[in-house]
Amino acid sequence: MNLKRATPFYKALRNNLLFSEIREESLLDLLAIASPQKWPAKTCILHTDQAIHRFYIILSGMVKAYDYDSSNNREVILSILSQNDVLNVCSLISEGNTHLFYETLAPTQVLYIPVKQMREWTYHNPAVFKQILVYVLKKMEHLEDVASDMCLKDTSTRLAKLLLQLTNKSTSKIELINGFTHDQLAALIGTTRAVLNRHLQEFKEEGILHIKRKQIEIIDPSLLSRKISTFPIK
Repeated sequence: MNLKRATPFYKALRNNLLFSEIREESLLDLLAIASPQKWPAKTCILHTDQAIHRFYIILSGMVKAYDYDSSNNREVILSILSQNDVLNVCSLISEGNTHLFYETLAPTQVLYIPVKQMREWTYHNPAVFKQILVYVLKKMEHLEDVASDMCLKDTSTRLAKLLLQLTNKSTSKIELINGFTHDQLAALIGTTRAVLNRHLQEFKEEGILHIKRKQIEIIDPSLLSRKISTFPIK
């Protein structure tokens, strides 16, 4: 990748915490072995041998990481990945394949680097390992939180917590998941569409939120917080 073409990608990497402590020369070396790629919405990824052997840096868009049970046609979304997130980070350490599924929820642009070359680059730039460790630990903490919620909290509480976490405090809107279908929202809290719809209707009747054309707006954050602090264990 020539320098002129790499300029916008260089800025994107410089603003990514994983590469914030990397020298300019090393970032340019990374860009020299990187290639841009665009994925349309609703594209499944990491399901081919070629994709598995690539390290991906998300520049824009949205990708869901989920598990799927074909026996009952159910899925649970474990995380939503967006700008500055990465895919295949564990492949830098291990040769094992992921058992999760990934699908784009919006048009997504990435930079990809062959895993073998990415390993060589990290070997010469050990400072990145500290940031990768921090990144992986944060993702693990999120998964622990998801698992705990699934086991200990009822679906109404899980929905309230999700909405509160994703609320833009200045606009009171749920920006990250606005536009999601009810099936996708249900998968985020590990339930069915029917159960989700029942809780959304309850929240609307209680004056907590307003929904119009898949856009969710929180009307009363204090009532939403109360749903979390007083949940019953079932």
